[in-house]
Amino acid sequence: MHMITRPSLILPFNKIALTIAAMLIAFWLSACSITPSSTTAVQPKQTDGTAMNDKNDPFSYQACVYPPNEIVQACTAKGGAFLQQGRLGCYQCLVTYTDAGKACQDSTDCQGKCKNTGEFIAADVKTQSGQCASDSSLFGCYQTIEKGVAQPAICVD
Repeated sequence: MHMITRPSLILPFNKIALTIAAMLIAFWLSACSITPSSTTAVQPKQTDGTAMNDKNDPFSYQACVYPPNEIVQACTAKGGAFLQQGRLGCYQCLVTYTDAGKACQDSTDCQGKCKNTGEFIAADVKTQSGQCASDSSLFGCYQTIEKGVAQPAICVD
């Protein structure tokens, strides 16, 4: 039995497959910067309720490579640890909050965010309460409560 192959069909398919693979790799590399982002992430608050703002702030680090030692030390000093988070597995300083689960009506009542614990409700519904977040992770699906008003739900990959 003799099999007939058509090399004229194999060559264009290989070029298309390589082009698609190159595009996906380029997209992936552009999503994970090698250096920290110039924009600042939403920063968790210190226990006194003020935002953390210093040069080595571990909460502003956004890259898919392990952070420099001084940033890791700053994260550890705040009781956190760098863990890979999200779909791309980029590093984030993750701090566990001591007030996790406490009833709240605003994020000022918490070390982190005040989150709705039940099913998502319509945004702008008033007189809502939630619970303080368990940690500083920005990933997952959640709905925050600010000044007793439900905010739009968000899912972050």
